[in-house]
Amino acid sequence: MGSKILELRKQKHMSQEQLAEKIGVARQTISKWELGETSPDIEQSKKLAQIFHVSLDELVQNNISSKNGNRIISTKLILNILKIILLFLIICLLVLVAIIYFKDYFDVHPTSTGKSITCHIDNQEYTYEVWTKYETPNIIETFYTNDEEMNLDITMYNSVDKMLEDVEKRVISRGGICES
Repeated sequence: MGSKILELRKQKHMSQEQLAEKIGVARQTISKWELGETSPDIEQSKKLAQIFHVSLDELVQNNISSKNGNRIISTKLILNILKIILLFLIICLLVLVAIIYFKDYFDVHPTSTGKSITCHIDNQEYTYEVWTKYETPNIIETFYTNDEEMNLDITMYNSVDKMLEDVEKRVISRGGICES
């Protein structure tokens, strides 16, 4: 409260002696109040409020002038804006981390490609599937069939289409037909 009394006294261009005389105390009492060593009692506080034309609340809460009130409002506004900016930055950081972390999860690419044909031999249905990896498109990786008589060496082929043509020729030579 001492700094409030000092500020209000200076705003009124009063000396410690002049203020002391109006309140009915010694100049040293005003000095002790301003230094924060002691505080005025309630009656003295009422007299101070009347002399400075402020309420007791304003005297106690440091709401001395509209300038200080505006400073308080400006400070609160700046703090709120900084909080919003910080929150925005945190959200951006979380989104960025999520994008980096889940990039591979959502950016899925197939690792291989394949073709198949279905053929019929003696009223039996057979499926022939050929697979190749995207990294090595000219190398056949897998040949699968449920036809135990079909035994092909995949190393002899450099194209899925060529291998399936050969499968179809072999099925036809056994009296069967194929459909793509």
